[in-house]
Amino acid sequence: MEHKKLQFFKRLLEDERDKLSGRIRFINENGLAMSMKESTGELSMYDNNSGDLGSELFERSKDFALREDAVLVIKAIDGALDKIKDGTYGKCDICGKAIPLERLEAVPYTAVCFDCRVLVEQAPNLSVRPVEEEVIDDIYRQGHRKDIESAGYSMEDTWEDLSRY
Repeated sequence: MEHKKLQFFKRLLEDERDKLSGRIRFINENGLAMSMKESTGELSMYDNNSGDLGSELFERSKDFALREDAVLVIKAIDGALDKIKDGTYGKCDICGKAIPLERLEAVPYTAVCFDCRVLVEQAPNLSVRPVEEEVIDDIYRQGHRKDIESAGYSMEDTWEDLSRY
């Protein structure tokens, strides 16, 4: 890629990084830095409508998600700026082909071409499973193990109680 285009993309990436850093700073100072008590201005959360508390919690979760997304994009921007220094900017990390300028203009911090991105998104990821499955598996395995003596409430007791209905 020619020097003039690299300087254009470098400036574009730095501007985007500054914008996202400002967004993170704003969210930290105005949303997440305050406790729920401070942000709502209430003395107690006990007497509030649960719908109001749910809305406040939703807004706080949204702020957190927006901040985390901005952090991830900044990491990608830093990677792209490193690639500009290395001279590898604009090449796909997967196939090694040149990423079209239209894609780089739309997403200047991208590391893969459109075709490779589609392949990655369509590929099933079987290795990622929810953490909750480990806990659930332990609970069910424990109920079927004969070597554990338990005076607690077992799965069999649960079935007997439910079968009455």
